[in-house]
Amino acid sequence: MNIAWRRFDQVGFSVSFICAIHCLAMPILLPLIPVLGSSFLASDSAELVIVSITLLIATPTLFRGYLKHRKLLIPGCFLVGLLLFAFRPGAFEHSHQHFHGEDILHFVFAALAGFSLALAHWLNLKFCRICPTCMDEESS
Repeated sequence: MNIAWRRFDQVGFSVSFICAIHCLAMPILLPLIPVLGSSFLASDSAELVIVSITLLIATPTLFRGYLKHRKLLIPGCFLVGLLLFAFRPGAFEHSHQHFHGEDILHFVFAALAGFSLALAHWLNLKFCRICPTCMDEESS
């Protein structure tokens, strides 16, 4: 795996992990929203930006990883992440302004989606470390 693709995987892992941590922290931070004011991190825009960056990095990187290694775990984790995110409660009408039991499930599903994408990147990096083709590409 050449250095640029490895960097994409590393950044993808980091962004996916940050996404998951953000989602886990939101139920704790929701009561503080009045104190935070119109903080970007507590907005729907933050969620959209983080998810967009995550998917823009994950899609080509993990697709390339699958084509290179033919390990179904990579697209499997990616698909699970997409499904968890797409089918989280309140996915299309969610607002951080209200706090209901459904919101907690929203954040749990989103966090699991982030962890699933992070796992896919981690696996891709792991498979590249043991792949002779990737090691040959890196040394040349």
